[in-house]
Amino acid sequence: MRKHLGAVGFLLSGIAAGSAHAHGVVGERAFIEPFIAEDVNPKNEFVIGRPEWDHSRDGRTLSLGFGLEKKISDRFSLTLDSAWLDITPRPAAEPHASGFDNLGITLKYAFFIDPVHEAIASVALESSAPTGTEKVGAEQNAAFKPFLLYGKGANELPDALRYLRPLAVQGDAGFEISTDPARTTTLAHNVAVEYSIPYLQQAVRDFALPWPVSNFIADTEFNFEHGVNGEEHGRSKVFTTPGFVYMDRFVELGVAGRFPLNQAAHDELDWGVVFIVDLFIDDILPWTRWQPIGGMAPPTPMPGTSES
Repeated sequence: MRKHLGAVGFLLSGIAAGSAHAHGVVGERAFIEPFIAEDVNPKNEFVIGRPEWDHSRDGRTLSLGFGLEKKISDRFSLTLDSAWLDITPRPAAEPHASGFDNLGITLKYAFFIDPVHEAIASVALESSAPTGTEKVGAEQNAAFKPFLLYGKGANELPDALRYLRPLAVQGDAGFEISTDPARTTTLAHNVAVEYSIPYLQQAVRDFALPWPVSNFIADTEFNFEHGVNGEEHGRSKVFTTPGFVYMDRFVELGVAGRFPLNQAAHDELDWGVVFIVDLFIDDILPWTRWQPIGGMAPPTPMPGTSES
C-alpha cells in the first residue's frame, strides 16, 4: 500500500500544473467517485484502496476495499470488487478475526445522458458471490441488488444563484436481496451532495485559486438502510459521510468521516473514517480504452464538450 501511495504522490507532483478533469464528464460537469454511493457513470478505473476504519460499541473494524471497473461499451461497464477485513472485538475474550469479504460483481448501463442539463441516469445489477471468510461476517449465500443511479448538476440556476451552480447530486437506490430467505431484505438509498471548486473556477468565476485547492470537491453523503423483511423489518438506519476529494484527470484522493444520525445507526457505528485512492486508468494507460463493443474508444471528453 505504501508503494501505491508513493506512486500516486509522484503522479500528482507531475501533473500539479492545473490539469483538467475528465472523469465522469456530463456537459461541463465532472462527477466524482463518491465514498459510499455508487458512481452513476460507467468508466475505466482502478480503486487501489478504499480503507475504512470503524469504531462501535462492539469493537473496531478495518476494511481495505479495492476494485476494478472496465467499460464494455460507451455506456456499459463491469465492476469486480472486494475488501479485506480485520475485526477486533471490544471484549478481550472474543477472538480477533481477519479475512476477505465476498466478491462483488456489478453490471452498469447508462440509459440517459443529457450534457446540456448535466444529467445522467443508469441502471445496475450488483451480485455478491459467497467467496469470503465467514468469521468476518461474509454472507455464505449469494445476494444481488438491482438499483437505479442518478446524477444532476445545478447549472440551470439563475445568475442570482450562480455560486450555487457548482453543486451537484448523485445517488443510488435499490433492494439488497439474499438467496437465503432468513436474511433481511434491505432498501438502501445513498445521496451524495457535491460542491466543485473546479466547476466554480471554469464555469462560474475564476478566482485564480492555487493548486491543489483548485482541484478540491466537497462531498457530503447521506446513507439510508431500511429493513423490508426479516429481523430488521421496519428498522431504519441513517448515516452521514462528510468529506472532500482531490480530483484531476488521472487520480482521485479523498477522506471522509462517517457518523450515525439515528439510534439504530448508532447501535451499529459510533464513528468511522473512509479514504479513497482511485486511478482513472483510461488516461494513465490509453490502451485500456479498448472496449469489447465498439473497439478503441476516444479519450474521455473534457468538461464542456458533448458526449453520446
